Amino acid sequence: MIEVKGICKSFGDLEVLHGVDMSISRGEIVSIVGASGAGKSTLLQIIGTLMSADSGSITIEGISPIGLDDEALSRFRNRHIGFVFQFHHLLEEFSAVENVMMPMLILGEGRKRARTRALELLDMVGMSHRTEHRPSALSGGEQQRVAIARALANNPSVLLADEPTGNLDTATRDEIQRLFFSLRERLGTTLLIVTHDMALADMSDRKIVMRDGRIIR
Repeated sequence: MIEVKGICKSFGDLEVLHGVDMSISRGEIVSIVGASGAGKSTLLQIIGTLMSADSGSITIEGISPIGLDDEALSRFRNRHIGFVFQFHHLLEEFSAVENVMMPMLILGEGRKRARTRALELLDMVGMSHRTEHRPSALSGGEQQRVAIARALANNPSVLLADEPTGNLDTATRDEIQRLFFSLRERLGTTLLIVTHDMALADMSDRKIVMRDGRIIR
């Protein structure tokens, strides 16, 4: 599903990633752990095409996004990659169902079909009772569920999550952890998760440990 080879990244004189290699199979749930500053989020953003590497290669489902122009890269990202962040980045002026519809509308889907799928996804993540509520009326855990539904809108090849439970209380964190694994069972979703939540990391199929821009285990 994902093949990363020799990824290097520097910011000025600071070298953040030192030739990182990594492979992830279809349907795997893989966590990346390590101290702050280890390069975890930078690697995730490069895999997600939100940031470019200085050198190295990435393929997702056999496709290399490196070298695509901005428009083609946006289409690739919208079609193949779903993102879940610590802070939900929902659009405050839109309801939950409208937030989930947005990636489909951007891809050109009709409003009726987009709304139908959005309602199905919200039901899947346990939010069918809150579809018309705006983010300000939702709890942190509810907002994260909506964000996960939005990330799944275009049936992406892989779901990338950056500290998805980092801003949640213990009970809600446990619910979101269980939700990730239920999505894999129901949809075959491939997940790559950057986390400091060791309980979530230990539940993953594999745990990748980074230190000083390198994978050490």
